[in-house]
Amino acid sequence: MQAYELKTSDGISLHAQKWNDGEDSERTLLIVHGLGEHQNRYAHVAEHFVKDGFQVYSYDQRGHGKSDGPRGHSPCLSQNLDDLKLVIDSIPDNNIFLYGHSFGGNVAANYLLRRGCDNVKATVLSAAWLKLYKEPSKFDVTMATVMNLIYPKFRQDNQLNPNDLSYIEQVGIDYVNDPLVHQHISVGLFKHFHASGLWAIENAEQLKIPTLVIHGADDHIIDAHGSRKFAEAAGELATLRIYENTKHELHNDNKAHEVLADVSGWLKNI
Repeated sequence: MQAYELKTSDGISLHAQKWNDGEDSERTLLIVHGLGEHQNRYAHVAEHFVKDGFQVYSYDQRGHGKSDGPRGHSPCLSQNLDDLKLVIDSIPDNNIFLYGHSFGGNVAANYLLRRGCDNVKATVLSAAWLKLYKEPSKFDVTMATVMNLIYPKFRQDNQLNPNDLSYIEQVGIDYVNDPLVHQHISVGLFKHFHASGLWAIENAEQLKIPTLVIHGADDHIIDAHGSRKFAEAAGELATLRIYENTKHELHNDNKAHEVLADVSGWLKNI
């Protein structure tokens, strides 16, 4: 593993990693993690794709893991998209595949729809935060809008139940005991990304590259119907796969091997 730092336009230091040493692969996978977690929770995912012949990169998003920034906060969507582009530009390959999970799937989807795909060949959206399972009330959205104007860095508990991550109990236990995991979400981050997830569904027809949309049927964090609507609106460029008896973290649940094998098979046909 090779770790390196990148400096964002607003002075945030992002912690990035390359998971293998070889330079002989013609394919590179970039993993974008979810809210409250960090890139090292994807070590087994990275290992799977390294064995599958990919160069694998990942990074801690701002406010997460070993990267700088207030925990669980982002000033705006465009800053996270700039961060992703910064990481993409640091990779010496023009044949990049994105793998975005949950919050990272929101970032990846909006990057594809808003920024173009010059260096990205295909994308995997894993339980992407497009539509929350429990949609906030109009009052909650209004309060978030007001607080975002007054103090966007104001943070609350994200109310994530670790038992909703996976049917495998140990996944939730490890999540709670991980010192790099946090439970924070700022009103700024919520306001921008709640809206951008719904925007991505409404504008999915603008998708320009092949995208595999995967979701656990029993996900009680992010609504699988959001992924379904996105895939339907995107048309022929999107492939949808819903996994039964699977919760939010498909790569950490009972069907993880099947899911990762399916992703590998899909990517090889691109």
